[in-house]
Amino acid sequence: MTPDRFWRLVELLAGTADEETVPRLEAALAPGEHETFADAVQDHVDRLLARREVPGSHAGDTAEHLAAAVVAAGRDTYERELALDAPLDPRRWRWEEAERLLVAGLAAEEEPHDTVGDLAEQLGVHLQWRSVQVPDGVLTSWGEEVAEIDGVLGDDPAFGRVPADDPHWHEALQRRAEDPEFHRRRAAVAGLELHVVVRDTDEATLSAFPDADAAEHVVLVVPVEAMTADPDRAEAYVEAVVTMLVSLTED
Repeated sequence: MTPDRFWRLVELLAGTADEETVPRLEAALAPGEHETFADAVQDHVDRLLARREVPGSHAGDTAEHLAAAVVAAGRDTYERELALDAPLDPRRWRWEEAERLLVAGLAAEEEPHDTVGDLAEQLGVHLQWRSVQVPDGVLTSWGEEVAEIDGVLGDDPAFGRVPADDPHWHEALQRRAEDPEFHRRRAAVAGLELHVVVRDTDEATLSAFPDADAAEHVVLVVPVEAMTADPDRAEAYVEAVVTMLVSLTED
């Protein structure tokens, strides 16, 4: 893992490692990165503790928690603290939950799981492919039986989703998970589930369900042509998610 990649992941903590921010970082770890990220955290903690003393009240394991809190504060802060000579002051750092950063991703590494499905659930962004045009790589449960009742059910996710999978969707989710701006906007509409629905339609539409005044789901219907014009669909998926969030959070 390169230093730039490590610190981009740390940026997702927004300065503090706690029960809310560490899962966000873990969701952004690519397969195979869990152990290397944990090693990098430990290396930075050890380096800081070799340079800076801690008060006796924070000796032992608590010293690592304190150093991890400094790492969570970001690259510039860490490097600035590394250059100082005075002991670390626990009062300056939110170290009580920073132990979470020391083990970030390790539990997920030990227990195999559906990484993409988990990431979609964590981000609250879901894909449905409701079109007879299905490019290579896309898997969907859409079929004639579902299509027959589609006009009745419409796009309200309360009536059930049409599961779909696409490696390009995986890439788009990963890119959003690594973007602090995505998380800032997503937090502003945390109570909404977001859905990208690919359809045989002429134009994109944005709808709220059950209605705009009591929305639980927001659905962006995207023309299938927008997703099949380029074999690399990741950017189109990213644009769809960004469109939804900007529409929902613009001032």
